[in-house]
Amino acid sequence: MPNPNPLIAEQLFASLTPPKLPLPLEDAQVWDAFRAGNEAAFIFIYETYFDRLFSYGFRVAGDACLVEDAIQELFIDLRNTRSRLKETNSIKFYLFTCLKRKLHREAAKWLHKRQEWETQTNFDFIISHEQHLIDKQVDEEGLNRLNDAVQKLSPRKKEVIYYFFYEELDYPQIQELMGLENIKSARNLLYKALDFLRDELNA
Repeated sequence: MPNPNPLIAEQLFASLTPPKLPLPLEDAQVWDAFRAGNEAAFIFIYETYFDRLFSYGFRVAGDACLVEDAIQELFIDLRNTRSRLKETNSIKFYLFTCLKRKLHREAAKWLHKRQEWETQTNFDFIISHEQHLIDKQVDEEGLNRLNDAVQKLSPRKKEVIYYFFYEELDYPQIQELMGLENIKSARNLLYKALDFLRDELNA
């Protein structure tokens, strides 16, 4: 794994006043600056992703205190091991993966938590007119029927739709987060979820 160049990192963040960036930077650049020891990059990542991590973690665990503690521990771990971290082109996906792993390790300590998370439905969402999850326009009545159909989806189907449409993750990322066997499994799960919604809308 190549070591991040601290000189490049300092150039990228030379005039940075947290949490705002003077110019948009690619995730890889921000991450490399952080790995190189740039504190402004760390603060930027923390302030940019904390709320999204909390929202995601709450969907996974359904326990606000547990999620907040896990996020704080995650950022402490990241800061302490920054020089050994892998490269990434998606900071959000990297953090999601780390947080979900940390939450699942916590759940493994308690049988009742494992059972609760396996049957949870925290990936609920409401579809609006601006979100084109199906390939046709729907009126208000159709939209209400569609959202009723969403509630009938299994937790796993809700989760895959959430990742793909709301977090804009790709199939390999979805496969990893959901622990699916391969990319085809992620694609098939999404297709099955959308087919179910189309069938319900056309019933």
